[in-house]
Amino acid sequence: MSFPKSIWRWAFYDFANSSYLLIYPAFLLPVFFSTVLLKYGYSLGTWGTANAVATLAGVLVAVLIGKFSDRRSKFNAFKWAVIVSFFGMVVLSFAVKYFVEYVLISYVFTHAVFVLSLSLSDSVLPHVSTKENSYEYSGFAWGFGYLGGIAALIVAVILQKLTGDDYSPTVFLSTAIFYIIFSVYSLNGLKNVQLNEQLPVVKKNTISKLDKFLLFCGYWLISEGITVIMLFLAMYLSTEFGFSNFKIGMAVLFAQLIGFPATWYGGYLTRKFSSLSLLAVTILCWGVCIGFLLINAGTIGLAIIIISGALAIGNSQSYLRAQYSGIIEKSESGFQFGLFSIVSEAAVLGGPIIYGYGSDYFHSQKIPLAILYITMVVGFFLVKRVIRAAQ
Repeated sequence: MSFPKSIWRWAFYDFANSSYLLIYPAFLLPVFFSTVLLKYGYSLGTWGTANAVATLAGVLVAVLIGKFSDRRSKFNAFKWAVIVSFFGMVVLSFAVKYFVEYVLISYVFTHAVFVLSLSLSDSVLPHVSTKENSYEYSGFAWGFGYLGGIAALIVAVILQKLTGDDYSPTVFLSTAIFYIIFSVYSLNGLKNVQLNEQLPVVKKNTISKLDKFLLFCGYWLISEGITVIMLFLAMYLSTEFGFSNFKIGMAVLFAQLIGFPATWYGGYLTRKFSSLSLLAVTILCWGVCIGFLLINAGTIGLAIIIISGALAIGNSQSYLRAQYSGIIEKSESGFQFGLFSIVSEAAVLGGPIIYGYGSDYFHSQKIPLAILYITMVVGFFLVKRVIRAAQ
């Protein structure tokens, strides 16, 4: 794996942040919400609303801090976002056990700052890559992040068994500690990388304002589908399939194991195939995954869900990140990836809320899930239209 040292260290933040993304909003908290907080009078729509508020706050701050970091120090902004995210995780770890009424507030704050850290991390990519290798580097980092999710998940499941408590503070704290250890390792390797280059402006982006708006709409719709699936999959498997917490954890673990080589190799494939063709394949994989979720086709169906979802989730997001990296200026990467975070992260503003309340209305997640895939397909064709016109 002959990657530059700067890429390895940058990739370690994907390794670190995957622990939070997998354990908190995708595994433990959705099940905690559907088994504990529902008894306090909350609905599935509330879970979507909490994520919408958190993400809205995060992306708005990401644009402002991103603009500031372009002029001052991108590294320092990134560092403090990591530190505050860690302390938010610590608070949330104790809230789930001792201050249940403050869980949603703690989560909203933590997730908002974490979204900021993701935007600042993404803004590093143009500084450590070129247009030619950005897809390969992005794919490697995203795939490498799966290993972090796997390690953190194994630790969490073991601690659940040892403590006999699925929501023990120890389980949540293990992820927070994992996150900060590897985040600090990543930061130490990036502190000497030039992240605030003041370069002559040579415009890469030749697309019109209308086309850029359509491109952002496409990014939004694809990201919206991915976000909803990540937030509600554990709930779906619990309520629609009747899976236990342990079985959900194992399904997620197998998806992670497949996702690492799939996403790494997906980046490599951009040497041979166009990124648009590969993005189309990921949308097709999403269709297979969602289709088998809808029909609940037993053990074989679950295997297909895991494999197709693992092939799709990392590659689709990695391709979008690298694609956008290739049309922005390095000198304004913080601000530009703040905008990108609006259309990638803030997709949570509409989809999860509508999906959550739609699920409440239909007493099932199946109809909202089918509609969700249609929006992803529309998003892909918007992206395809703009990128092809710009080439």
